[in-house]
Amino acid sequence: MKTYLPILLDISNKDILLIGGGKSALEKLRTLSQLNKKVRVISDVFLEEFRRYDFLELIERKYETGDMDPYSVIYCGINDPEEEYKIFLEARKKGKLINFIDQVDSSDFISASSLIYSNFTIFISTYGKSPGGAKMIREEIENKMNLSQINSYVGKLAEERLLKKQKSNSGVRDYATTSSYQI
Repeated sequence: MKTYLPILLDISNKDILLIGGGKSALEKLRTLSQLNKKVRVISDVFLEEFRRYDFLELIERKYETGDMDPYSVIYCGINDPEEEYKIFLEARKKGKLINFIDQVDSSDFISASSLIYSNFTIFISTYGKSPGGAKMIREEIENKMNLSQINSYVGKLAEERLLKKQKSNSGVRDYATTSSYQI
């Protein structure tokens, strides 16, 4: 059994590739649409709905070896086991993180069902055992909780925290925005 580490990955400087233009790739696309990120999609055939998303760069052709090279995060949903296996081997050889949309056992990561707000995110995962179950749990949370109100509250808490931090001037540094580690 695989062991998963639930993390939030900073993709602000990382490019995303989606291989496939069919139904399973479309489901993943709905998740990716929440990220406000440009996504390149490679497929020889696209469902019409793909053309409605302006954040996509559609490449109409079959996947070719090397297409994944500049990408940090890769999703594959082409429903062609032989071609997926070739892509799997290439990803392993190149050390790429890849998710095979309908093949959890071959994937390096799982994209959980998510509720993304400006001040918080909720992820729900069944570890790939039941995507429909994860969706049901997510919808139940959406229906039972006022997530917009919670988002506003968390935003106010963040503002208060920032003010306290500025007043205390504790010397705590944000290493992600500084050029060197100085303590």
